[in-house]
Amino acid sequence: MKLQGLILNPETKQLATFLAEKTFERYRNNFGHYRNTAKSHLVGHLGEFAAFIWLRDNHFAPSPTFLDSTKDRECDIQTNVARIEVKTWSEQHWEKWGRCVSASQFASIKKKADLILWLSVDGVESKTPTVTFRGWCEVGIFEGMPTIMTGDVGREVCNLQLDPSQLKPVEEMRSYEPRRNLANCH
Repeated sequence: MKLQGLILNPETKQLATFLAEKTFERYRNNFGHYRNTAKSHLVGHLGEFAAFIWLRDNHFAPSPTFLDSTKDRECDIQTNVARIEVKTWSEQHWEKWGRCVSASQFASIKKKADLILWLSVDGVESKTPTVTFRGWCEVGIFEGMPTIMTGDVGREVCNLQLDPSQLKPVEEMRSYEPRRNLANCH
């Protein structure tokens, strides 16, 4: 599969940084599914902005729910095709953590999203990070999948992880047939 990349401009990086600071402060004392750091919030928001830009430029009419931190129980991006959850890792962690959904997070993702868009970010500290679109999948692909421990020794997380071959190229999102009413993200 040929991967697509997107170089974010400095203004988008600034917006992602602002949003990351805001969400990190809000969740700083919460222990979530993965490490809760300012950098992990930034990686996630860089991916969300890149996903939004790609979806907009490819006529998916995206609505960026991720911009409102009070809507964190909704999908990240609503489109004319599906409700999308965006999962992003830094490039250096893609092999170990990429394609993972925390077992404890799966039920909430299943309620709020139809698809997961998978991305990685290189140059997180740069003014112009590069986001790579790794692929997408339907949320239901994880149903009944056995859990595995992934990550660095001592910081493993109980995850559901796809094999890279299970990711579909982003260009194929147009052929996705929604299985439910997409009237809202809830």
